Amino acid sequence: MRTFIMQVKNNFMRLIVRNPRFFLFDVAIPAGFYVLFTKVMNQGMPASFNQTYLISMAIYATILSSIITVANNIFADREQQYMRFIDVSPISRGSYYTSMGTVLFLLTLIEVGIVEAVAKFYIGVSFPLTTWLAILVLASLGSIPIMILGVALAFCGSSDLISMMTYMLVFPLAILSGLWWPMQMMPTWAQHIGKLLPTYQTSVIVNDVVNQKSWSLTATGGEVAWLVIALVILISVQKIKRVQQA
Repeated sequence: MRTFIMQVKNNFMRLIVRNPRFFLFDVAIPAGFYVLFTKVMNQGMPASFNQTYLISMAIYATILSSIITVANNIFADREQQYMRFIDVSPISRGSYYTSMGTVLFLLTLIEVGIVEAVAKFYIGVSFPLTTWLAILVLASLGSIPIMILGVALAFCGSSDLISMMTYMLVFPLAILSGLWWPMQMMPTWAQHIGKLLPTYQTSVIVNDVVNQKSWSLTATGGEVAWLVIALVILISVQKIKRVQQA
């Protein structure tokens, strides 16, 4: 346990504390978008817009970290021979991935918490403490399937290819699931696709909780389905990689 805690601490320092890009991409961009759309471009928006867009930007922040940050850091560890160091150290690969998952989940909690802090102290959104905690926890838990997809992307080729694939995944997820603008503004075919995405399922669950509606079993089932799909993709990609290296 002590070794695992040290590994978590080490990964937290090198991936978050010593990584200024984290603040730019995973925190500043979603928080900046939230301020821009609620303070500058909110003409004609209903009074509830500040609350609903808070949820959208919190989920968008988790997409950035779960795909771009996860894929790039896992790939960098593989390319810089960090995995060979793991293999000759007392730390197993299972412990490495578990500690990375722990740190990356902490990262989602931090970025969602910062977006919430901006909403409360700068925009003036008012929620009970339990609602703030629900947004924090549910948005972070909803990122787990996407995080697993981010790990799978790290095994898909060169740095350039991975970077291209991450952005090809991030922006469609954000746009089609209605995080940037209302889904009703999109064509019908795009709405059908968007409602199948894991980020849309997370948005439905969080909005239902915030608005004190009954828990959506359909959205919960969608999250579970995406968790299974992501795990299957990860296992398949790793098997293909092992065959290629054999």
